Amino acid sequence: MPSHALDQRLFERTNSLTDENDSILASPQDGVELIDNWLRVIAGDNSTQLIEEQLKELRSELTLETPDDDRVRGLLRDLGDNTALVAQSRNVQEPTAKKLDDLAFTLRSLAGM
Repeated sequence: MPSHALDQRLFERTNSLTDENDSILASPQDGVELIDNWLRVIAGDNSTQLIEEQLKELRSELTLETPDDDRVRGLLRDLGDNTALVAQSRNVQEPTAKKLDDLAFTLRSLAGM
């Protein structure tokens, strides 16, 4: 999983998408840009293949003129769940696991959970 400075900024940027009341602080276009960056980071990593597919689905949904809110929430929830699973993997070091758990929490918050 990611560990260099660019990836750190992605974690920080993703975790700042909501405020203390879980209000979303980004536009769909911001989300697409962030997804594109995450896709570059995880490309080719077998442990994140399902996440990559879900990110691509979410990206497609966000590019629609009127994204389906239920579909977006479902994808964010699934991404949160799958990110938490990756965090629990034996191959993930503790500092990265913590970042992934925080990311999973943010994704679930964005989904309204």
